[in-house]
Amino acid sequence: MNVSDPGDPFAHLKQRAAERADRTVERLRAGIAALRATDQKITAESLKQVTRELEPGFAGLSFQVIRRNPRAYALYREAADAFHAPATPDNQRRKQRRARASRRRPHASYDPLQRQDKRDLVGRIRTLEQELEAERQRRGALADDQQALRARLLRLETEIILLQAEESHPN
Repeated sequence: MNVSDPGDPFAHLKQRAAERADRTVERLRAGIAALRATDQKITAESLKQVTRELEPGFAGLSFQVIRRNPRAYALYREAADAFHAPATPDNQRRKQRRARASRRRPHASYDPLQRQDKRDLVGRIRTLEQELEAERQRRGALADDQQALRARLLRLETEIILLQAEESHPN
């Protein structure tokens, strides 16, 4: 791109963008060098921290800033530890997956309620709530009837005892 094109009304903006991109690459190089000097892992977070420390008042290079700058990202990929870690063989990944799966609790393979629409479930809940209330009322009525029967039974037993007492003690 020709930054010094006199006919381009945006030349000054392009110039500024190129300067910012160069400054990002410079900051990234300084951060990588500082991390390597202290034998620290090179990650996006460690780069952000070290560039913050190297330049007081600067918030640090975020991964997004590095990612948007092609030269900075290429430099980051060359230096970052994540891109140099040995790949795990597929068969070892399968073993790890099986081990994790065996630690999990078994679950039902199919739940018919999960297939239903939310409106259907709400309707079902409301119907069940109405049935529950009706059942509570029936049980309440039964409890009242049972209490009335026990009271009547107690009165009858009391009358029987009084009649027996009159028969055994004539006046």
